[in-house]
Amino acid sequence: MTEEIARVPDYRPADFALPDEAAELIREAVPENTSRAYQSRWRSFETWCSEQGRVPLPATAQTIAAYLTYLAVTKNLKATTATAHLNAIRTVHRASGQAPPDALSARKIISAAQRREASRDGRHGPRKSVPVLAADLPAVAAACDLQTPSGLRDRAVILLGFALMARRSELAALNISDVEHVPDEGLEVTIRASKTDQSARGVVRRIHYAARAEACPVRAVLAWRDYLCERGITSGPLFTQVDRWGNVGLAAGGGYRSEEARNARLRPRAIGDLIAAACSRAGLAGRGERRYSGHSVRRGGATSMLRNGADPLNVSRHGRWADGSAEFAGYVEEATGFGDGNPTKGLL
Repeated sequence: MTEEIARVPDYRPADFALPDEAAELIREAVPENTSRAYQSRWRSFETWCSEQGRVPLPATAQTIAAYLTYLAVTKNLKATTATAHLNAIRTVHRASGQAPPDALSARKIISAAQRREASRDGRHGPRKSVPVLAADLPAVAAACDLQTPSGLRDRAVILLGFALMARRSELAALNISDVEHVPDEGLEVTIRASKTDQSARGVVRRIHYAARAEACPVRAVLAWRDYLCERGITSGPLFTQVDRWGNVGLAAGGGYRSEEARNARLRPRAIGDLIAAACSRAGLAGRGERRYSGHSVRRGGATSMLRNGADPLNVSRHGRWADGSAEFAGYVEEATGFGDGNPTKGLL
């Protein structure tokens, strides 16, 4: 009995073969933006291995450690970027049927790089984006030129992003059909997949009209959707590219777009850029090393709602944070400040 248990299985090549259909389903399970990022980071790793005479697949733990050292020391990349490269390498190994290389040494290198960054910058903890707060929204919205299609679109992106506490990828993935207007109430927005919903079960989030028309996400989104409808665009991505001549959707760029253009859908990075640009035009200044970014509306929405007295659980669920999220707990602490929720108030 003991010999039978210890016997090595008699594997054949067929045991390691992955059917094309299975490989396709695995690829579909990875969000498109994540897949592109993994491919780019894997190509960088392959190039480095070729230059160093190392084998990229399957890679040894020593190769991974050496590569992360190269990223952190020679390339002077941030520890978060090095972590993203490590995740991409391990994911490609799994997808190829190879055991991911041991990452213990690599993670120690990343931790050391984080300490170096903190020491060099004179800071501790992560460098966070500056939040766009509710009081900032009228100025940011006013910085969008509503006489242009890009201004109409940008205002809708920013105000909806704030109200949904949306990630850039969530805004980019929205389709026109995902937004339903409920008269006298607001918008019902279907988010079909997100960072905390990788299985794409989907959730619906409801956005009320705002008292101030100039900062109302419902009015802004409806104005942009009406603009698209007037040009015959009633399906496809909600937030499309706009070229310098004001053409939108497939017409942007002269209409010479391939299927790879994904119907001229605005990319997550472009959403981050337009949010930062609008904050700059509005005269909002960063604080020290912290700058406005695509994450500013998500963070600002959470902070503003919490300061307004909203239940933290409702805010967390509305913003699609995982239960027990350390990131969201930090927003709660930040919003509490010296207010009544501070446990030291009135203590002595």
